[in-house]
Amino acid sequence: MSTDPLALMRTAGYDVTHELGRGMEGVVAALDDARVVKLWDRRPLDEVERLRTFYDAVEAGLGAAGAPIAVPRILEVAEADGLVLTVQRRLRGTSVGGARPEPVLDVLEALARVPAHPDLAVLPVPDGEPPFDPAVPFGESLAALVVRRAPLVDGLEDGAVEEMAAALRALTPVPARLVHGDLGPVHVLLEDGRVSGLLDFGYVSTVGDPAFDAAVAACLQDMFGPGAADATAGFDRLAVQRFGYEPEVLVLHRAAYGLVTASCLAGYPGRHLDWCLALVDTWAQS
Repeated sequence: MSTDPLALMRTAGYDVTHELGRGMEGVVAALDDARVVKLWDRRPLDEVERLRTFYDAVEAGLGAAGAPIAVPRILEVAEADGLVLTVQRRLRGTSVGGARPEPVLDVLEALARVPAHPDLAVLPVPDGEPPFDPAVPFGESLAALVVRRAPLVDGLEDGAVEEMAAALRALTPVPARLVHGDLGPVHVLLEDGRVSGLLDFGYVSTVGDPAFDAAVAACLQDMFGPGAADATAGFDRLAVQRFGYEPEVLVLHRAAYGLVTASCLAGYPGRHLDWCLALVDTWAQS
């Protein structure tokens, strides 16, 4: 940003007190005990409005499913100096952090109780791609995405993309449910020992197969630590026991997630890209 973000917020009429954090998409500052203001770095107004629609539907779906988990609903949208500002609910709680599967499994169970709704399928999967069609089986949509994104990824083995797509298309369709798509422990907030909030929907958030969410959550328990493989395997075992998912399906979904994420990191070599490609290799060698 070319100007001080808090000064821009105040010029726009928001009496923010202090910065709470900043990331790839913008800066968040405290407005009061119940609200924050976010200054988006690059999101145009129409995309933010879609996110507003999505968050409203997420909260309604979780409430109807008996899971009163707060999400950062967008309460107000404004523009200043060509940038979008949003007033959002201020979530309470402390990030889970570390490899702690139980709270994440509780969130997965709650998400899997939220049935498909058109407003839950309005976001691109991922940026630059169209939303998934809830009427199309998730495996077919994911297969088509893999095929479209694969040319952006260097180093894929010959035939691996076609084989992965065929395996995804062959998955038995399941009733579509809310999918976070990037559920790591850092996205789960706890208050008084219970899940109180859920952050950072939007990367590949849609409606689809809950097993995809579980597969991704497993590898996000510990991405780069020395115990990463054990954390993924341990989470898989718990997901199989609790939800009945097939282990090989989890590995396949992780590979698809790895390929799609690698395509978003094309041109940015480093350990994150290597980690994504390792997810693909693990499936290819299984």
